[in-house]
Amino acid sequence: MSHGSHRSVQRLRWLVSHTACGPSPNCDDRNIQGDQEWGVLKTTAITWRGWDPGQHKVLPEQFWGLRDAEVRVGDVVVTKAGPRHRVGVAAHVSNSPGRLAVSGKMILLRPDSNAVDPRFLAWSLATPRPQAFLDARKTGMAESQMNFANEDLLAMPIELPNMLEQHRISDFLAAETGRIDRLVDLRMRQSSRLEERYISAVSELTTPGISSSTDRDETWPWLPARLATARLGYMARVQSGVTVHGARERGASDAEFPYLRVANVQGEWVDLSEVKTITIPPDMARRSTLRPGDVVMTEANGNPDNLGRGAVWKGEIANMVHQNHVFAIRANQNRLLPTYFSALLAATHGRRYFRFTSNQVGIATTSSSKVLDFPVPQLSLEQQHRVVNEYERLRAAITRTRKALATQMHLFAERRQALITAAVTGQFDVSTASGRNVTDGV
Repeated sequence: MSHGSHRSVQRLRWLVSHTACGPSPNCDDRNIQGDQEWGVLKTTAITWRGWDPGQHKVLPEQFWGLRDAEVRVGDVVVTKAGPRHRVGVAAHVSNSPGRLAVSGKMILLRPDSNAVDPRFLAWSLATPRPQAFLDARKTGMAESQMNFANEDLLAMPIELPNMLEQHRISDFLAAETGRIDRLVDLRMRQSSRLEERYISAVSELTTPGISSSTDRDETWPWLPARLATARLGYMARVQSGVTVHGARERGASDAEFPYLRVANVQGEWVDLSEVKTITIPPDMARRSTLRPGDVVMTEANGNPDNLGRGAVWKGEIANMVHQNHVFAIRANQNRLLPTYFSALLAATHGRRYFRFTSNQVGIATTSSSKVLDFPVPQLSLEQQHRVVNEYERLRAAITRTRKALATQMHLFAERRQALITAAVTGQFDVSTASGRNVTDGV
């Protein structure tokens, strides 16, 4: 236990002088401009890594001037609606441009500076005991739609050391978590550069000259003019999927089938960690059953750059049917290798084609006709096999590196949380730990 080990337990409501929740109207999704507009915070402004005032939208004019719900430097904001893991996230407001209000999906806490260091309060809310207290009081129709009552949060017991110790702990954690966060940022930049290099390598492999040629195709201006292409529809077909219709009456022959959804298709791979089932007639299932070698891709994506990416189905689960929002592209493998086609979709050519041809009202979408119009470079099967071999080598290398980076990021997160918990709960004396490089070995 640290110096000044005597601690008191206070209800959160005794530590704050003001609380507020704001409105959640339809907003203009941009940052505020000038000196009149007011913004409302998105929940993404509040993360365990800290506070980001740039994550806000412009409120309708009738909501401007909400001083009661305006965040100020020194406040603590806590998310209170959303997926379970995103409810109860707290951040200290270290800076603010002003005229930003909390929404109905969060609660503003204005700590009494005579009772608690605001930074210490935010750190405290990140520790296991307060999180367990709040988690037990979350309610909702689904794990993705949780909430809690303000009164439950305000009834939370908070263990406090004396004010001097709160300041010491807060200063210590600001310095040490800052060091960890800088390491995380470094790894994230490395990951981003790694992805850029991977896409560049795959692009040059599948469409030689795409990054260097100065003579460009008239129809597809990102492709080299000398690259001969053929329409995908000449060498593949698109299979339609099953439409989910809850009102459909069940028949005597209906059976249960595993069901590939949009959420299962993750770029160049298929995520089978959660597979749902659907009950439909066998003849309907047959028309939408996947076969090994099918390339599956989604018809819509919130990020236009990811639209059109496809993964090869390898028959991991028998009798798998697919959703109507997932295209199954079945190639004539005497003309087109599925893995070669999947590599094309992951490369610059695939990304630019679907961004160029997509409908982008709301989210980016494509259609089966546009998929069939995709221009495929005319390579012999022997050439395609050589491309596939090199592509799979590149994929294996980047997969190993991704896993290594993910492991490091996980260790950083674990170390950060352990450091916060140990410091806040007084498991060591921060005055003697300061300067001892407690993040060594991270």
